[in-house]
Amino acid sequence: MTPFILAAAALTLAALLPLAPALLAGRDAPRAWPTALVLGLALPLAAGLLYAQLGRSEAIEPTSTAAPVEPADPVQQMVQRLADRLRRAPDDAQGWALLARAHEQLGRPQDAIPAYVQLERLRPDDAQVLSQHAVTLALVRGQGLAGEPEALLKRALALDARHVPALALLGAAAQEQGDAAAARGYWLRVQAQAPAQSEVAQQARESLKQLDGGR
Repeated sequence: MTPFILAAAALTLAALLPLAPALLAGRDAPRAWPTALVLGLALPLAAGLLYAQLGRSEAIEPTSTAAPVEPADPVQQMVQRLADRLRRAPDDAQGWALLARAHEQLGRPQDAIPAYVQLERLRPDDAQVLSQHAVTLALVRGQGLAGEPEALLKRALALDARHVPALALLGAAAQEQGDAAAARGYWLRVQAQAPAQSEVAQQARESLKQLDGGR
């Protein structure tokens, strides 16, 4: 299992590498870096979970007596089998979550969007689902969090006022848009909820310092 997990982790990192340039393009870097960092932290690093679920044949498809044609790439094979199974069982929320994460880790966030649409249909009151959908949508559009991603995050926050990913992402969005008052409010709420030594709490402190002119 260890080689697969390491490979999946490498795929995750590869998927994150294009993040900052896509978000920073055409923006002033000091204002745009919070979103790039928060989005990177928010993407699910679920390599072990993916192996545990996708690596078990029964999690992908029912037992079949027919011998399938084996694609060259075993990871792609597992993802395709999961997608095929979900076409037969569209109400499997866990399956859609796994498929979305798999596409993200393979560097195909655009393919994760339909999975998030299905997941949101099945879990409309899940703040984490809305936040992850917002992150992936922002990555695909390459235009930051403005518009639909921000609306998804506000819906997440309406469901859970203490949801740290949504608070941090909205803080970053407000900071990029030059709304210092809103950004400060979000970052203070992040500080109140996140563990003091966590990366997101550190980001909140840095962002608040930046909003205060570096003091």
